[in-house]
Amino acid sequence: MLSTYLSYQLYTRDMPKTLERIASDPVTKRDAEYYRANIHSVATVDEFMDDYRLYSYAMKAYGLEEQIPSRALIKKVLESDLSDKTSIANKLSDERYRTFAAAFNFAKAAEPAAPTAQTKGQTDLLVDAYSEHRIRAGQAVAATTKAFVDGIGAITNVDAFLDNQTLFTVALEAAGIDASIASRSFIRDVLTGNAADGPAANGDLRYAALAAMLPFEADGSVPAGGLQSASDTNTTVFAWLEQKGLGASPQAAAYQVSYYEAEIGAVRTADDLVGNIRLLTVALGSVGLNAGIETPAFAWTILTSDPADPQSALNRMAEATPEQLARKQQYRTFAERFNFDAQGNLPAGASAQTAAAKQATVDGYFANYQNQVASSDRVATSLFKASIASVTTALQFVSSSAVYNYALKAFDLDPTQESRSTIMRVLRSDPSDPKSFVNTLGDERYVRLAAGFNFDDSGKVAAPRLAQTAANQTDTANRYAERLGENPTAAETEKAKAATEAYRAALASVISVDDFVASKTLTDYALKAYGLEDEKLSQKDLVAILTSDISDPESFVNASGDKRLIEFAAAYAFTSDGGIDRDAGAVQTAKNFLSTQDFFLRQAMEEEAGADNEAVRLALYFRRMGPELSSFYDILADPALLNVVQIAVGLPAESGQSNIDVQKRTLEKKLDLEAFQDPKQLERFISRFIALYDAQSGGGTIGSPALTILSSGSAIL
Repeated sequence: MLSTYLSYQLYTRDMPKTLERIASDPVTKRDAEYYRANIHSVATVDEFMDDYRLYSYAMKAYGLEEQIPSRALIKKVLESDLSDKTSIANKLSDERYRTFAAAFNFAKAAEPAAPTAQTKGQTDLLVDAYSEHRIRAGQAVAATTKAFVDGIGAITNVDAFLDNQTLFTVALEAAGIDASIASRSFIRDVLTGNAADGPAANGDLRYAALAAMLPFEADGSVPAGGLQSASDTNTTVFAWLEQKGLGASPQAAAYQVSYYEAEIGAVRTADDLVGNIRLLTVALGSVGLNAGIETPAFAWTILTSDPADPQSALNRMAEATPEQLARKQQYRTFAERFNFDAQGNLPAGASAQTAAAKQATVDGYFANYQNQVASSDRVATSLFKASIASVTTALQFVSSSAVYNYALKAFDLDPTQESRSTIMRVLRSDPSDPKSFVNTLGDERYVRLAAGFNFDDSGKVAAPRLAQTAANQTDTANRYAERLGENPTAAETEKAKAATEAYRAALASVISVDDFVASKTLTDYALKAYGLEDEKLSQKDLVAILTSDISDPESFVNASGDKRLIEFAAAYAFTSDGGIDRDAGAVQTAKNFLSTQDFFLRQAMEEEAGADNEAVRLALYFRRMGPELSSFYDILADPALLNVVQIAVGLPAESGQSNIDVQKRTLEKKLDLEAFQDPKQLERFISRFIALYDAQSGGGTIGSPALTILSSGSAIL
């Protein structure tokens, strides 16, 4: 028979090869494949424990095989909140129970959160998108507005106008006419004849407005002074922006100011000012007043008031409340910026405004425009958040204007133009499935809308599609932090914190594996976390890794044999076609899943070794657990570890009966736990144990007590 030390060496000399041999055993292989294929479909602790093959596999992996019948105790352990010192897993002195509980997420899964139409992360992304939708929309139409401004002056006859699609569309839509269905022959008659009279007689003034906007002669020629002045063109473009729902965009504000600066010099009376709604809007808006609420007549009264007269309309304005006082001050500033007398006229040779007052008006309008937009957005956002919280179906989504309008605008879709039935189909689609309805539309806006909410194919709220579960995100962040070393600087820590926040923010918008690999923020962070940053992996390589089926022994990552690749792939929820598995990884993180399989193999190896020589089993067990020891109580709580230590340092077995604190002080004098983290010192200690064990037992064969010690999983409170 081989000596104990030689047997131990045969197992440890090439550990990867030993574990590979153990894993290839038909029974072990079959158990591992079953666990790999089924653990991620488990949602509750009862489902886990009712599947005996899963349950027993995990119990054996964590050295608790003897406790398999203790189902009531194990259920309490698995549901323990490890952050609660009074939980059952923390109260048990045997660290294996705590380790077992930490390997699963049943404590959180015991009371799963109800599905919601949006997660907080999705809502935050949507709000950010909404806050910028006017800017994006304005940028999107900038080329169109420029083409109109540049092109309208070159028009020489009505036919040239009708043949220019951009000019035709902008002008008609500015008048409120749908250019996509308008008859060009009818529009020609409107612009050169009396065709607008018929609709006008029935109350439809859109065509009359178009004819006034573009005053072609009866023969289709352009008037001698040109088709439109610069101000006319500005007005047409501004009207078009308003028709497109962009009246509050930065581009529209710029057109307003441009118009004001061009036209305010022509104002000679207060009537001129209040009679021009665009000028009045800028003037009132510059002091924070809304022209849609205030009346031109009252504005005229204030403009012609004598601030020195206590009985003037301005001085008689109410000021009983803070709001009234603020409004009075706004009107006082408004009046001070103009030079009108009591009759609404200007002094001889004077302009309506001084250069300084004009600049103050422009600056004030821009500032208050931004404040009004921000205020409007805050109101819309509050209404959206309040409404989306109660939405449980796609039908409720499209039925709520606060939700529907806000969401569609956030994704650059026009709520007034979209079909609600189409939007419902979009919401029921899986954006990560290339064959789903939303992906057949070929429009990224609809894909982002579908990804922004959590409805299943029946239109009911469901679990969110997460490229990485919260538990795996935490694990990835911890791995990233570990790569900083033991003593990172404050600057390194802050940089890592910022990188983690950026990673999580970017991850929230991932719809498919292509999104993930295209993001340098995500790939740089993830590759560093999993120790792969120096591997020069291409996007194609990353897709192959992340879409590998870790339950398939022959998949790309499993065939590679690289544990880093396997852990990297297992950390994400991508399917083989690049989509996202909605239910992936709820029970066990990638790290814990792989650890469980590794522990099972090592338990199987130790059992095999113990069948011939129990001292080898004890030695292998200590080799596995030694580097993880952080407290002498860890040793005292584990009979197998204590047995190894007692023999190695020459303590009698009876010493284990003394007071626990006395035992701890004794071990502190004889052991340095940190030394076990050094492989050489650990092997030296194990060699000493083997030699002394053989000496005590009279040779290289050991009896059964060690097996009893290792197998014992009884709870010690």
